[in-house]
Amino acid sequence: MDQSSTPLTPNSYVKTLSIIHLGLLAGPFILGVVAYLQTEHPFLDYTNTEDVFLYVVPIFALSGIFVGNLLFKQMMTSAMKTDGLRTKLVRFQTASLIKYALIEGPAFLGAVAFLNTGNLTYLYIAGVLILFLYLLRPTKEKIELGLQLKGEEKSQFNKSNQPIP
Repeated sequence: MDQSSTPLTPNSYVKTLSIIHLGLLAGPFILGVVAYLQTEHPFLDYTNTEDVFLYVVPIFALSGIFVGNLLFKQMMTSAMKTDGLRTKLVRFQTASLIKYALIEGPAFLGAVAFLNTGNLTYLYIAGVLILFLYLLRPTKEKIELGLQLKGEEKSQFNKSNQPIP
């Protein structure tokens, strides 16, 4: 498929990234809702030290957030050194998707752990991760800030419907 037939504009870029973000957000949310509806007697228990999920789910959740932020910052530092707005936007998208995936994975794990055990602790952790992922939704301002756009690149990015060269 020829990508040059539909020019990349700032609005289309933000819209595309937002749709991808929404898709990544929907997966663990839907699984969590289905898991909750399938569980007959959910319970809340922080004291079962024999449950391996009690250690794995929080560790994966915190690791996903930490590693996602670390990789995102490293990739943004690299992206800011490149020339051209289009290249920077591609790198921003890649960095964002990696960050989102590193949060989505532990959210899925939490929902699956809840489905297997019925312990609401895991669903709460998944819910917090889903909320955090929602708060990371891409906006024009966040992209501008993340890439630290200045001068001509910022001007190009603010021309919402103009193709990016």
